Amino acid sequence: MENKKSCDNCRYFYQHYYVSKHVKLTRVTGNGHCTNDNLTKTASRKIILKQHICEFWEPAETLIAERRENIYNLILKMKQRLDELAAILQE
Repeated sequence: MENKKSCDNCRYFYQHYYVSKHVKLTRVTGNGHCTNDNLTKTASRKIILKQHICEFWEPAETLIAERRENIYNLILKMKQRLDELAAILQE
């Protein structure tokens, strides 16, 4: 089943939330902002409010994959540094 293109599933869209009195994180429907630098704030607000799709839409999965890869690379760098420190301490 193909996902419908919308701001909600775009890599550049950040959903706004609020914390209810029961300390539950709740989505504010139709409320968020676009982080794409190719759009002005005014243009992105109009697109979000009218629920149109802009030409810069990309699936949110690409952002998730990039974040996972970045985290993996950072962990590898941390491991290398820890190995260097362990070697220094053993001398």
